[in-house]
Amino acid sequence: MATATESSPARRAWEWEGKVVSPVPAATADEAWALLSDFLAFHRWHPRVAACRLASGTPRAPGCVRYCEGTVIPAAAGDGAVAAPPPPPDWAHETLLEYDAERRFFRYEMNDNNMGFGIFFATFRVAPAAGPSGCELRWEFQCEPVRGTPKEALVARLQAGLDGMAERVTDHVMAARAAVAGAPEAAAAELKLDNYSIAV
Repeated sequence: MATATESSPARRAWEWEGKVVSPVPAATADEAWALLSDFLAFHRWHPRVAACRLASGTPRAPGCVRYCEGTVIPAAAGDGAVAAPPPPPDWAHETLLEYDAERRFFRYEMNDNNMGFGIFFATFRVAPAAGPSGCELRWEFQCEPVRGTPKEALVARLQAGLDGMAERVTDHVMAARAAVAGAPEAAAAELKLDNYSIAV
């Protein structure tokens, strides 16, 4: 387990604290973690993240900072009207605080951003499902209230993103298994269950 210099939250009562969960019945925890464990590959799996890249530090090591930029939804035009310019994308710098491959989680802090967040800490986990198969994705957060945004809206946004990630993981794992079944030798070279990705 690797840990950054502690800038993590002390034990305190957070006004906003919660967790969202998405089941992935088709994938084992190891399969899902192999895809989602890369701190710099958020854009491959989150449907509303267009870019994710290293901003500073050693890649994937605690203390490194990633830059994430959201997708832009064009504004709809009225009848005969010219569409307004799209709004600027959401963006944030986020610092990796702790990374534990054995326990399948990483913890990070959001720094400067244009979404109105102040103090914001989050933990992303992949855990075996309570049932006989599959796994679940968990996104936990601790933060100050966001001005002008109800907590329910934040939870809904996180849940929608996590559900989208679960869907993409399911699609990828099922496709990889089908490829292995159809061409075992060629597909086995592509199916890489390491700490970073199954070939994408």
